[in-house]
Amino acid sequence: MSLKPFFRLLRDGRLTALLGVGSGLKSFYKLTYLAAAGEAGLLNLLAAGPATFDFLARFCAAGGQGREALEAWLQMGIRLQLLSLGPRGYALRGLARALARPENDPAMAMVEEVAGLHHKLISGTLPKLRSGDLWSLADQDGELIARSSRIFEAFQAEVIQRTFPERGALRLLEIGCGSGIYLRYAAMRNPALTALGLELQPAVAEVARENLRSWDLEDRVKVEDGDFRARTPGELFDIATLYNNIYYFPVEERVALLERIGSFVRPGGFLLLTTCCQGGSLGVEALNLWGAATKGAGRLPAEDELVNQLRQAGYNRVKMTNLLPGDRFVAFQAFHG
Repeated sequence: MSLKPFFRLLRDGRLTALLGVGSGLKSFYKLTYLAAAGEAGLLNLLAAGPATFDFLARFCAAGGQGREALEAWLQMGIRLQLLSLGPRGYALRGLARALARPENDPAMAMVEEVAGLHHKLISGTLPKLRSGDLWSLADQDGELIARSSRIFEAFQAEVIQRTFPERGALRLLEIGCGSGIYLRYAAMRNPALTALGLELQPAVAEVARENLRSWDLEDRVKVEDGDFRARTPGELFDIATLYNNIYYFPVEERVALLERIGSFVRPGGFLLLTTCCQGGSLGVEALNLWGAATKGAGRLPAEDELVNQLRQAGYNRVKMTNLLPGDRFVAFQAFHG
């Protein structure tokens, strides 16, 4: 083999670019492959054990040239070290095997979100801007976001454990309840707690209701769908929560939003707000891009900025805690009255 072409590429300044692109391809292919395998049901299928090619061909309804396409698709999985081929057929390997476990569904959802929404955001935002347009809430999959947001679950559960009283009657208002998982943690923390969860997207609200029924909490916790900003103040709550959704509101509207939340909190109660903040990981940067480029939403806050907004909204004491060392996932406990 002649090395002359390599030296020519190096001399022309092209080899560095080619090597740089090549080093990033495997990660891109791997995430895309995992997302496709998950969405197609292949991860769940192979989680039960190896499967023969003929079985997979029937599962994919692949005939004729489709069998060759399936074989090539499976071969790529082997090259990416996500599949193996043995005497019993194709089996999951490495990261694919880990993501097929039910307890790792939040991480699987994040893979699907990166390969779908994040890819679309990065590739499509500039064309949107050139046409004078932005993304909308309809461009995201609310149920997928609810699943992937549980990647913060352990840290979110810990702050609930630290801040919620463990006994005594307690009334909770959760704004943007998602799957309802944090309503469950709050109810487990305090057996006397009752709660109202509000969710903007009806389909996600229905998922939360189904979950609460399965957890036997529907007598203590109710979920309603609709925009919190259209709700008339009336009942006062001991605690209001706003988890991972301050960026669903434009920056210039946040003080008014926080002030309005305060009108639902009794004197001496508090708002518990958690959010990713400016300066976090690449995933946080993608979230910042989504907020900044979506109609009716807004970029991620800076920590000091949000503290100042809470004080402007009438909260007299704000306690701030970074929940994820090395990243910027922050809890703000803001006391009212």
